[in-house]
Amino acid sequence: MRKYLIVLFVIAIVSCNDEFLNRLPKDMETEEMFFSSYDNFKTYAWQFYGWYNVYALTQDYMDTYSDNGFHGQGTNPYGWDKVVEPTDVGAGEWNYSKIRTINVLLDNIDNSAMNDAEKAHWRSVGYFFKAQEYFRMMSRFGDVIWEEHVVTENDEDILYGPATSRIEIARKILEMLQYARENINPAGNGNNTVNTNVVNALISRFGLFEGTWQKYHRTSGGSPDIYLQASFDASSALMETVPDIHSNYNEVFNSEDLGTIPSVFLYKVFVPTKGHSINRWMGASESWFEACSDLVQAYLCTDGKPIWKSDVYQGDKTTGEAVIYAEFRNRDRRLYYSICPPYRINSTFQNTKEKDSLFFYSTPLSPYYQNLFANSPLVPEDEEYVELMKTLSTAAADKPLPIRQWNDEFVREVPHFRNNRYNMSQVYSVTIGGYFPWKIYTPANQTSGGTNDAPVYRMGEVLINHAEAAWELGRFNQNVADKTVSILRRRANVTPMTLTEIDADFDPKRDKGGHIPAVADPVAGPVDYEVDPVLWEIRRERRIELYCEGFRFDDLRRWGKGHYISKRQYGAFIYKSDYENSRHITYLNRTPPLDGLNNFSMQIEDPAKDSGRVVIFEPPSPGWLNKYYLYPLPLDDLSLNDNLKQNPGYKGV
Repeated sequence: MRKYLIVLFVIAIVSCNDEFLNRLPKDMETEEMFFSSYDNFKTYAWQFYGWYNVYALTQDYMDTYSDNGFHGQGTNPYGWDKVVEPTDVGAGEWNYSKIRTINVLLDNIDNSAMNDAEKAHWRSVGYFFKAQEYFRMMSRFGDVIWEEHVVTENDEDILYGPATSRIEIARKILEMLQYARENINPAGNGNNTVNTNVVNALISRFGLFEGTWQKYHRTSGGSPDIYLQASFDASSALMETVPDIHSNYNEVFNSEDLGTIPSVFLYKVFVPTKGHSINRWMGASESWFEACSDLVQAYLCTDGKPIWKSDVYQGDKTTGEAVIYAEFRNRDRRLYYSICPPYRINSTFQNTKEKDSLFFYSTPLSPYYQNLFANSPLVPEDEEYVELMKTLSTAAADKPLPIRQWNDEFVREVPHFRNNRYNMSQVYSVTIGGYFPWKIYTPANQTSGGTNDAPVYRMGEVLINHAEAAWELGRFNQNVADKTVSILRRRANVTPMTLTEIDADFDPKRDKGGHIPAVADPVAGPVDYEVDPVLWEIRRERRIELYCEGFRFDDLRRWGKGHYISKRQYGAFIYKSDYENSRHITYLNRTPPLDGLNNFSMQIEDPAKDSGRVVIFEPPSPGWLNKYYLYPLPLDDLSLNDNLKQNPGYKGV
């Protein structure tokens, strides 16, 4: 069902303790009375779907805790050792309230009036959400507290006992998911509910994460191949059920109804009064979420080669330097859908608010549209990507240029810098470095909540999970590449993967291991290693396909490659003269006027040169520390339970 209902009176009832329930009036429904029929369990379970934190303006979801980007208001706390241990009980995601809510459902199944098949189905639903939540917690903290049933004040062995080992928690997660796959109603409870495909999608995700974590962190007592095989098998089942992906990448993220796309297995629905805020924030000045050059350079060229080796890349193949118009040419189409392409428009108006009917796709072009590109000093390049995005947009997910700010005003150019000297009095939809993320963007709903659906589990992730799991199991070959990576590349207008072409020199920037920390690290961490050339390409594909979906930071942690965060980040390559000119400095006869030309005020790599990449921050200091592979436990929880142990490297009590 598209609209998930949360029945508040049910939540209030089941959150009470037994003593209070025993004193309820006889005409008031109790927990035991409520959980009797199939529909009762369905009503209660709707709340679980509201927990998905997708299209969230958070640093992890927007990939700014990783090497994909940054948050312009401050340095990455994981590169600058600024993570502070949480204090309050249950803070910092060490919170078991969702586990308790799920256990309420599970504990009431056996005494219900349902038949055995119905009981097995709802136990499967409960196990799915319980496994998903424990996966989240285990991935962050390692050892966590296992709660088999609803915990009461009498369960002192749990309340004041030690955490359960990661090895045991991972085993329980896999067991719950395997039970769910075998016993859940294959169709779930209707459209967009947990079913067999959704369970397999979670197994695909979890198995890959835990298998690679145990392998690269050399987890004592671990069995990485068990989890990798589980991921491989679950992905295989989905690839047989849904043999292809949706043809348009952008539609997966910006459609009003993902229910029409079979390769999206579960999604979150946003309605006008409960919309997401990414559109609104990215079109304002408060977001500060940006991509960096390291990410942009990772996108392949259309010939399937990295920019360093491609004949169609129009920049410097040694440094990667290129003005952004050239940098974006002949690239993977996912770049155009994820990072706003460059353009410039002219306007004689301070506020260029125009309705769609006057601007977008009019044939012939409206006089206003024509005039946008008619005035000096614009050149044909300024219109190049406007025309390209017209061909890449669809009726289901429009993505035209120029972009709109939150107030529906057209942004006059991209890159559109936050620096007031160069933004032509437009202070919204700005960036420090020049790369503006717009993977989740529609021209509508700029002033209110976004209503485009958000995918939770989709085939694009499953395919790249399968490819990586296959490589880790020694089973990746051309046949697997054709069914996974090459499918993703064809959709992006990139030449498919050919394994015989990928040798040690295929990408000169490949991670060859041997990382040496800038400072002595008091916490032992995973041993650094050289990334195999084929595995490097699989990981590249994952980075591109899943950008800005909250995966990159966790990927770096499970691979034991947290030190990628220690790299200095850069923005777009620019020429000073492209901004120190009459278009920017004297635009609209500013009052008071700015000082004269040749007073360039952005920071580039070498200020003495006429061009260079925009510099964001200084190199991270001290850089990545091994303690950050796990999260810290709250100090108050440690104070209340002497048997809990703080994760290595963090402050205890």
